[in-house]
Amino acid sequence: MNKHLTVIALITLLTACGGGGDGGDVASVTASDTGTANDSGSASTTSSAPSMLVDTSGGVADIPETITSSATSMSETVVPDDFSYNPVLELNFDVDIRGYSVSPAYISLYGEFTENDDGTFTADYNSRITSAPVEDGEATLDYVSSDSQYYVLAEVWFYDGTSPVQKRIPNTESSWVW
Repeated sequence: MNKHLTVIALITLLTACGGGGDGGDVASVTASDTGTANDSGSASTTSSAPSMLVDTSGGVADIPETITSSATSMSETVVPDDFSYNPVLELNFDVDIRGYSVSPAYISLYGEFTENDDGTFTADYNSRITSAPVEDGEATLDYVSSDSQYYVLAEVWFYDGTSPVQKRIPNTESSWVW
């Protein structure tokens, strides 16, 4: 009886754990990886990972001047008549990258990102604002943003392996034409 219980417990444990193994053959791949995992779990340098292209055209964001005040109470504060207390902007953004590719693709807009030394950008993928399919090189994105969001990062990834493209978009632009 003890033998049967031991065998059943062992089978249950192996099934629950996925059969064991240390996961040594699993490779984590990101856009910046240049290697692939081979059968021994080590990386090889032969890869067809597409390099990121960056569209550097575009303008500068409209960042309002910081206003200071010497008011010490709310009753002393003077607010212009045209001031909007609503920090939410409803925006739309038209994309036309037919000059680059008409292959099926997917575009995402990110609110947080950093610029790398090589001129590319690294998106904080947790800050995605919106995304949409790109069909025949065109897409329209409707999204809500804060009036203090001066730049967003657009990334277009192609399903056929065409090199992905990025563009830092200032709040002064509502379209991207390649």
